[in-house]
Amino acid sequence: MHVSSPAYTPNVAIQSQPPLIFATELDGSALNTMLATYDLYTEFAQRGYGLALAIGDLSDVRAAVVQQLNAHQIYTVAWMMLPAIDGYGFNLRNYPQAIEHYRTFRAWAQQHGLHFAAIAMNMQPPADDLSRLQHLRLRDIGRWLAQASDNTLFLPGSTAYHSLIDEMHRDGYAVHTYQLPLMVDDRRAGTTSVQSALDVVDLPVDLEVLMCHSSLPIPIEGLNNDIGGALIVSYGASAESIGIGYTHAASQRSVSDAPGVLEARALSLSWDALERDMLLATRYTDTIYIFSLEGCVERGLMPHIANINWDGDVRVPVRQRLLVATLRSSLLVLLFLVRQHRLLFSWLGWIIALLLLVRQWRRQ
Repeated sequence: MHVSSPAYTPNVAIQSQPPLIFATELDGSALNTMLATYDLYTEFAQRGYGLALAIGDLSDVRAAVVQQLNAHQIYTVAWMMLPAIDGYGFNLRNYPQAIEHYRTFRAWAQQHGLHFAAIAMNMQPPADDLSRLQHLRLRDIGRWLAQASDNTLFLPGSTAYHSLIDEMHRDGYAVHTYQLPLMVDDRRAGTTSVQSALDVVDLPVDLEVLMCHSSLPIPIEGLNNDIGGALIVSYGASAESIGIGYTHAASQRSVSDAPGVLEARALSLSWDALERDMLLATRYTDTIYIFSLEGCVERGLMPHIANINWDGDVRVPVRQRLLVATLRSSLLVLLFLVRQHRLLFSWLGWIIALLLLVRQWRRQ
């Protein structure tokens, strides 16, 4: 869900190029080294690229990086990132920490005189749920069904995030959200079931970025962790902005810090796959988020991106398109059933949980 606002219009030197925002999770010191070593300040300024910084540390070094970005008039987004113990992304379980983190960030930005064009919030399920999504088990499905019908955190969490967005707007920031594509299906069915089940919330913001990453850990033979751009084609018509990737592992995340957090080391897209997704995304949106800058730099992809032929023709394999279409259709049917028989599905979830508990007790 988004609200009408002025579009992101960077000073793009090449008019045929859509606005590109590169996201980075590097800490202040590593980011400063990379930007300076590869002269990225100049490249970003000349090409009109934007940069979204994952704001984990609020250090003087990071402040100096932002000051350099401001001096080069580079479109800069503050991507709010919580500590590992709080789960990195924002969700219904950690909204008090999200509010506190934003206010601490705002004080830091004011102290150093930093300008950010927008604040970005990554709305993602808690880390343990992200891990469970890789290995769907009956007990997890039962819990999600029960929670989809009755999540006591939904109303207070949703209210808190709406108030936080109002606060960000009063502070002079545009607001971006990085959202699961499943939000589109939730709206289409006229429910909040997906949000309640996964502890996330649909929000009215200035720019909603649907995270249509092709590098997904799907255990299907032959896909090689690449959904082939099928998410972009399926959800693109409903997207105001599209996030693509990954090109590199998440730099500030590790399993040792937060067990269950998904890592992307084995999911890096090849250049051919990234180019395909960029060309697909530009068919549907004016603004593309690329995850991540450090991956593109490390693998030497920046010159390829600068010289991409935006008129190139690409296609998505039929197998991947059918897979996504089938999953979406099945989800839509389930959401309609939940909407019509909410109490039934709530009890079904608890019944599944009870049966699994009894089975576990018998084994003991």
